[in-house]
Amino acid sequence: MARPSLLWLFPDQFEKINGVADILTSFAEVDVRDIERPEIMECLGDYEILIPQLRHEINREVIDCGKRLRMIATPSTGTDHIDVKYMAQRGLELVCIKEDREFLDRVQSTAELAWLLILAANRNLRAATRHIEGGQWQAMAVRGHELIDRTLGIIGYGRLGTMVSRFAHATRMNVVATDPQPIQDEWVTQLPLDQLLAQSDIITIHVHLMDETRGMIGRDQISKMKKGAFLVNTSRGGIIDEDALIAALRDGHLAGAGLDVIQGERDPNRNDRPLMRYFRENDNLILTPHYGGATFESQAKAFVFTANKIKEKWAQIAPGNS
Repeated sequence: MARPSLLWLFPDQFEKINGVADILTSFAEVDVRDIERPEIMECLGDYEILIPQLRHEINREVIDCGKRLRMIATPSTGTDHIDVKYMAQRGLELVCIKEDREFLDRVQSTAELAWLLILAANRNLRAATRHIEGGQWQAMAVRGHELIDRTLGIIGYGRLGTMVSRFAHATRMNVVATDPQPIQDEWVTQLPLDQLLAQSDIITIHVHLMDETRGMIGRDQISKMKKGAFLVNTSRGGIIDEDALIAALRDGHLAGAGLDVIQGERDPNRNDRPLMRYFRENDNLILTPHYGGATFESQAKAFVFTANKIKEKWAQIAPGNS
């Protein structure tokens, strides 16, 4: 059986994460490169397997350059950087870790970041650090809130929502959640979205970006939130209407927000976006660079797990086996 050509676009992880190189080179000719979308399009015709980063937009235009392409893999739960529908039309195989619940239950880095953003927003951490940078030391000027007895609203009670609820339970918060499926946890009250918005002091989002969830938190939903509430999103930027969020932060309807994801993350001009301009000028918005899953431990687990999935899936679809 001919060995496939594989284009791996995570150069820093190939040799550093123990096991990845051994797994992939055991069945494929691997080309490790650090290139951007134009270069991907130029060379993709030489490869059967592509493993891009989240920053790479793999749309129809890119996919059509892969004349020999059989598979695209991503060591992530999110696939919004890949045109999955067009892949299916082309008959290409997608490998991701979205449905690997047993594996993902041992990876909680994104839930930990959500909890960090909840704490940081609630305690006014960004204002406190800027306060000190400005030469001041007045605790009363940058006070925040305790978590005990406050209500956390979780939108999407899957793997990550469940993990965050455990953290909240440990700090003696009240937890409410909304999800299409019944919620079994005895200390969590399941509510419709509108009721959750109205009752929660802090709201954290844990849903996949799909047609049904794109823009689900817009001006109308934000207006239903408590005055002085906090909003946290570690899911995908497209779930929140950013103009509505900025308006609510500016007029004080929301006390603060913590976001690990924004719209247009892959846009090289993202620093000119209104949300980024607001962030630079105001302390009640915390941004992190979509690094919820970017811990040494979680990435090592995800890359090794994905490498094994690629090898197993290729054995199933390789020419002569399909």
